[in-house]
Amino acid sequence: MSLDRSGRARSLEEQHADHVRVAGEQGWSLLEDSYRDESVSASRFSRKVRGGFDALIADLEADRFGAQVLMIWESSRGSRRVGEWVRLVELCEQRSVSIFVTTHGRCYEPGNGRDRRSLLEDAVDSEYESAKMSTRGRRAAAANAVAGRPHGRIPYGYRRVFHPQTRVFLAQEAEAAEAEVVAELYRRLIQGHSLRGIARDFQERGIRTRSGVAWTAQHLRSLAIKPLYAALRAHIPGGRGGDRMVDLDSLYEGQWPALVSRGDWFAVQRLLRAPERKTSRPGRAKHLLSFIGCCGVCEATLGVAYRDAPDPLYVCRSKGCVRITQADLDTLAEHVMLDYLAQPDVIDTLRAGEHDDDRELSEVRDRLAAARARHEQLADAVAGATGAAVPVEGQHPGGLCETGPAVSIPNATAGRCFTELMPRDDPATNLATCPGCQASWRGTVRAHCGACHLTLADDVVFDAHRRTGRCVHPRSLGLVMEGAVWCGPSVGERTVAS
Repeated sequence: MSLDRSGRARSLEEQHADHVRVAGEQGWSLLEDSYRDESVSASRFSRKVRGGFDALIADLEADRFGAQVLMIWESSRGSRRVGEWVRLVELCEQRSVSIFVTTHGRCYEPGNGRDRRSLLEDAVDSEYESAKMSTRGRRAAAANAVAGRPHGRIPYGYRRVFHPQTRVFLAQEAEAAEAEVVAELYRRLIQGHSLRGIARDFQERGIRTRSGVAWTAQHLRSLAIKPLYAALRAHIPGGRGGDRMVDLDSLYEGQWPALVSRGDWFAVQRLLRAPERKTSRPGRAKHLLSFIGCCGVCEATLGVAYRDAPDPLYVCRSKGCVRITQADLDTLAEHVMLDYLAQPDVIDTLRAGEHDDDRELSEVRDRLAAARARHEQLADAVAGATGAAVPVEGQHPGGLCETGPAVSIPNATAGRCFTELMPRDDPATNLATCPGCQASWRGTVRAHCGACHLTLADDVVFDAHRRTGRCVHPRSLGLVMEGAVWCGPSVGERTVAS
């Protein structure tokens, strides 16, 4: 019998008691061992293994069943899968074993045509009823997702409130101590801390999971990718759970308080799903710039070499293009970083980020983070030639602003300039200029790269151009030059270098 939390279903002990009573009435002797599947559904939609049923089939196949009658409390407990039920009936017929269904109060002979038909009809009815219940369950799950209701077990960082008499769900609220752990995890990931480092710190501070287990990097990653912490409800029809990235189209507004802002959640998703992200480093972190510094000739990473020099050197790991004394480069890098961090405007920016409680600004950042995440998905489609650009919902594809004069808008973070939306029938007012190189272009959707100063067709193409964090030559993306603008080829001609 499957688990029934209402307490109204018959337990395995009650079912066995019925079997004992019926066996006494029939004058049968029950074997000591029985085949049990506790809290495991017989449905074809079940994901659990039915150990008792499998053992029964194995004993019948090996002719070690050792009895003349198989007692089943109800026919659906045999199986709700027609194929399994037919196999059971055929094996019972081969071994001359009768099937007694307790709820029917009668014994069936698998070799009898009428009895066999009754048993097979029960199998078809049971499978059909199971399919109907599954359909109702999927429909209810989809409706709950759209309504933003929580689903599944209570997540870390939250608690659920139920009506004291009816036990009806009322709300999902933050659990203060656990919520602070979740907020700290997101905050430190954005600041650049590694999952392993955070897990190690949590262990040293005695912070444990809800079950009392020490946090690991894998545990923390599973928390970091859950959209529920940004008050987003994920629903993937047919999904089998697990810790995996979710598609933005499968997210709905959740009816519970967020533990982190949408902007922070999207920022962490970009960090964890970045294709260039490495989850392990080839060697322990011993040198300041190894696998971080880049060769100025071929842009390969630098490694440390000890041969041919009295002191260790940073060497280009690809072609050996450059060599420089490690101590000299480390000293220079430290001075550059310290000088940068000592600038008053940088200090003010860092402090503002720690204490920024502006609600309106936070909402803008959340919307911007969602738009960037959408653009990254579209950039992946462009780079893989698997789809066309689609404007972000709620945002005009022409740029960041809906009205205003034609100006260039530098974006320091993304390194690009946009042309604001202007009437296409007035090209005289539709000219934009890059403040860095003074290049000018026309078009309401153009994007100009502030690093290499190339003009691209739109922001989606720009994201493909900068998807690795460095400028990728447009030709390697299959782009073509039209005038002074790099554009994508027509859909029929599009090819992309891998």
